[in-house]
Amino acid sequence: MELHHIGIASTDMERSIRNHCALFNLHPITEIVDDPVHKVSVVLLSESGKTSVPIEIVSPLSGESPVSNLLKRGIHLYHVCYTVDDIESTVKEAKKEKSIVISSPSPAKLYGGRRIAFIYTPDGYIVEFLERKTQSRQSM
Repeated sequence: MELHHIGIASTDMERSIRNHCALFNLHPITEIVDDPVHKVSVVLLSESGKTSVPIEIVSPLSGESPVSNLLKRGIHLYHVCYTVDDIESTVKEAKKEKSIVISSPSPAKLYGGRRIAFIYTPDGYIVEFLERKTQSRQSM
């Protein structure tokens, strides 16, 4: 398991991109991607030529997005994300350790269909798991 990114919730994607680029010398490393499955728009920002942990700006696509509820409560530091080899067993283990599964593994558009899952830890914060590789499809 390794740290992949830190998620920041935002009501205004463009403003957040401008602010993070100006304040922290970050630059977009992906396009802005609308992900209707997760009801969010997302973009990754990082320092040019550095191996720092990227920042993921996450904005709700609608009021039905789980991110909308966080923003209404004034929460902007949203989650930390770890890449994992086996997302199913990682989520199962987290649940066994008293974490609450917020979102079961499902494909994420920003990551080329690799699956993500979200948990709420017993310590009171959100963790996203990102599978390292897409599942290979079995031949029919």
